[in-house]
Amino acid sequence: MKERPNTNKITIYDIAQALGLSASTVSRALQNNPLINEETRTKVQDAAANMGYVPNWIASSLRKKRSNILGLIVPRTSMYFQSTAISGIQHEAHKYGFSIVIGQSDETVAMEKELAHTFFSLRVDGLLAASSMFTTNIDHFSPFIKNNIPLVFFDRVPLDFPGYTITGDDFKGGYLATEHLIKQGCKRIAHFSGQLTCNLYQQRLAGYKAALAKHKIPYDESLLYVHNLTLDAGAEAARQIFAGTELPDGLFAANDSSAVAFIQEARKVGIDIPGKIKVVGYSNDLSSRIISPSLTTIEQSGYKMGEKAVETLVQLINKEEKIKIVKNYVFEVELIQRESSTL
Repeated sequence: MKERPNTNKITIYDIAQALGLSASTVSRALQNNPLINEETRTKVQDAAANMGYVPNWIASSLRKKRSNILGLIVPRTSMYFQSTAISGIQHEAHKYGFSIVIGQSDETVAMEKELAHTFFSLRVDGLLAASSMFTTNIDHFSPFIKNNIPLVFFDRVPLDFPGYTITGDDFKGGYLATEHLIKQGCKRIAHFSGQLTCNLYQQRLAGYKAALAKHKIPYDESLLYVHNLTLDAGAEAARQIFAGTELPDGLFAANDSSAVAFIQEARKVGIDIPGKIKVVGYSNDLSSRIISPSLTTIEQSGYKMGEKAVETLVQLINKEEKIKIVKNYVFEVELIQRESSTL
């Protein structure tokens, strides 16, 4: 059997020798330089693929002072909002000629720190990040700030971050969700929140409280359930509620997964949704349309937020911030009314 070549040792000089071309011609052809005709570009690129050539992107970025790579840190790629944001990020980055390298913090500060260090070491041209639910200190992002490497936070933003941000109007989302339940006749509304170290859960809780206050309903801290908003956490919180002596008549959950878990647990114990308890989630997850009854939720435009985050980052890379960029861009949110909150 023919031994595969050691791809680490294949260089542009090997390709040049094999094709009888100069190394500079091969280099330009691999970069799709228009000075090289299409036939030669195709021949060089086919030879590079067949010989197992792997470009040294780090060396190339050092020469050009640009890698054309953007780093991306998200809490969990499995989250519906993050997956739609990633799609928007990928699409917009490709339009500008950038590649994306994605890292998942898995909601841990330790992994987030490791990813920030890795992306800085890779010399990415810029970094997009949605922080973990527990991030309260941004020191691990300081190498980007100190070295003027563009950094944009989207969706989840550390509370003391002074730079560029792309978020949804989480206060308004919390307000709309809660007021909708009040208008459906609810007076005892529970709230499932993420960790309150996180900006968006603080804002959604603030919106919830503001809606209660406007309609002269006292805030009851016993109706606040703070957890990680997973299916398991939502189910456990639901069981706690159903074991109590006084049920709420409404629930505003800060994401759709925990709202879906609540509906599933209610079904197990024979509690009618929306007859007994009306439910509103957040994010317009695909599951919100599949669950029965279908889930009323807040749409927050993950795909568009991803596109805007890349647009902002690229403008910073190209030093256009003084004329074009809104420093703290906020997307509008919308209530999507479905069966879980209306009879």
